[in-house]
Amino acid sequence: MNPQQYQPASADGQKQLQQFRSFIESLQDPVYRLAHRLLQDRELAAREVERTFVELYRRHAEEGFEPTNSSMRTAAYRVLIHRCKMAKASTNRRLKPGKLGPRTILEAVDALPDEVKLIVSLKYECQLSYEEIGEILEMSPERVKKGVWRSRERLSEWMEEPRSPLSFGIIMH
Repeated sequence: MNPQQYQPASADGQKQLQQFRSFIESLQDPVYRLAHRLLQDRELAAREVERTFVELYRRHAEEGFEPTNSSMRTAAYRVLIHRCKMAKASTNRRLKPGKLGPRTILEAVDALPDEVKLIVSLKYECQLSYEEIGEILEMSPERVKKGVWRSRERLSEWMEEPRSPLSFGIIMH
C-alpha cells in the first residue's frame, strides 16, 4: 500500500473536480433527454450519458478543458451524439411494421429523420441557440434555422390532419 496514493488532492484539484461535478449536474438532464430521444431506450440512454461524461472527464484531465467553458458544453453534445449514433447502429432498431402512426407531437418528432430529429431536440429540449447547434453539428446557423423551420412545417402539416406513417415520410421495415 502506497500512502501517497491516498493523500487528498490539492486545493486546486479539488476546485477543478467540484467545477466538473457542477458542469455534469447542469447538463445531466438535457443530455439524458437528448439521448433518450435519439435512442428510444431509457437504459441505453443512461449508459451512453454516463460514458459521455466519463469521456469528457478524461478529456478534461488530458487536455485541460475548463468545465465552465462553452467548448466543454459543445464537446459534451458532440460526444453524446456520436455515442448515440454508434449505439443506434449497433442495436439496429427499426419501427415495427404493425406499429400505428404517431399520435402525439413527441411521437411525430420521433418519426422525423435522424438529423432533423437531432436539430429539433437540440433546439427545443436542450434549449440551445442556432449558433450553438451549428457549432455542435458543424453546420452553419442558417442551415440549422432551415432545418428547424422545415421540421415545424412538417409537424404542423401532420398535426392538421391524421396521416399514416407512410404519408409522413417514414419507411417501414
